[in-house]
Amino acid sequence: MVGAASVGLAVAAPAPEASAATPALTASHTHLAFHDVTLGTYAGPTDVTVTNTSSSSDKVTGYRFSGDDDFFFDSAQDQCFQVLAPGASCTLAFDFAPGALGTRTETVNVVDTAHSGLSISMTGLGTIGYYEVTSAGDILTAGDAGYYGNLSGSSLNEPIVGLTPTGDNGGYWLVASDGGIFTFGDAPFLGSAGGIALNKPIVGMAATAGRGGYWLVASDGGIFSYGDAGFYGSTGALNLNKPIVGMGATPDDRGYWLVASDGGIFAFGDAGFYGSTGTLHLNKPIVGMASTPDGRGYWLVASDGGVFAFGDAKFYGSTGNITLNQPIVGMAAMPDGGGYWFTAADGGLFSFGSAPFYGSGTGPHVGVVVGMATDGDGTFQSGTHRPAVRVARPDGLHSGVAPGTPHFAGS
Repeated sequence: MVGAASVGLAVAAPAPEASAATPALTASHTHLAFHDVTLGTYAGPTDVTVTNTSSSSDKVTGYRFSGDDDFFFDSAQDQCFQVLAPGASCTLAFDFAPGALGTRTETVNVVDTAHSGLSISMTGLGTIGYYEVTSAGDILTAGDAGYYGNLSGSSLNEPIVGLTPTGDNGGYWLVASDGGIFTFGDAPFLGSAGGIALNKPIVGMAATAGRGGYWLVASDGGIFSYGDAGFYGSTGALNLNKPIVGMGATPDDRGYWLVASDGGIFAFGDAGFYGSTGTLHLNKPIVGMASTPDGRGYWLVASDGGVFAFGDAKFYGSTGNITLNQPIVGMAAMPDGGGYWFTAADGGLFSFGSAPFYGSGTGPHVGVVVGMATDGDGTFQSGTHRPAVRVARPDGLHSGVAPGTPHFAGS
């Protein structure tokens, strides 16, 4: 995990008078340009060698950061807090973990007893993307979402009902209504319910941090957990007023929410209950949910695009008063909590708040869209308890698809 405890470590000891032979620190790089990085992940480390080029000893006593607070020491153990003899060097290692979209900048000023005035500037670009998935397993990628394969042309026993990304823009799982799991990219296969006689069909899925586990949920609220995903309870033994239509996991992976089509919320583990629409008369049924990055709130979306916000989830807009061509089938939240998307069954994509619009998957070649997801995860700056995932991506990770260009693989 990024060395967050060291961020903004701007403690400088009072500097003594400079000697006649003033030491001078130099750096192997005074500007670091990071690759584009998906929100909720981080890139690095990028090393900078600091050298005392003078004839006298010098001591690094602190650092002053100014800028967007998106650049961090990679480790709290190696930050050059030491006396550098003439000709001696030490290494600083920096990571970039964007907290928002767009160009991010920061400068770190090295404080030393010789007042060398050494500064290192850093730039990087925060990016995001999203997926839409059809019942046949076709995948649409948009923004910086990487394409890792699909099920186009495959013979499925049951239709696909959802896509769950790994959170590092490195892969995703597809899940079918019979609990069959299909893995792509760095998504590991940890088990499935495909060989089990289910009481009710699978309707949703959520993954733990670090790609180590996942949950499946059935329409009766039965929970199937795999890998490091813990079981915290279910509604499988309850008589529900309406079927479960989706789920979401808490940032620390120690709980989850289930949502029913009437907006009833069932919270398990450390998932907090922040409200529901279970007692309201809805115009249309709830079809999906998304939680805020810190796990202290959530949104519900209805098939007409009506949005209901609870806890610290903010309302950014809806399509509740718009005539849609096809019903809404799912939603995803921005990793910074500042917006959300939802998608319709025809691939129509609607974005609100800070969620960017990169295009829709509509067209004659598009099948029935059943869900969507973003490729990022909760940002470090949003207060999520989930650690960011390290990525080191060269240019051209999009399989020839330019960022911002919606693309249905295989079409």
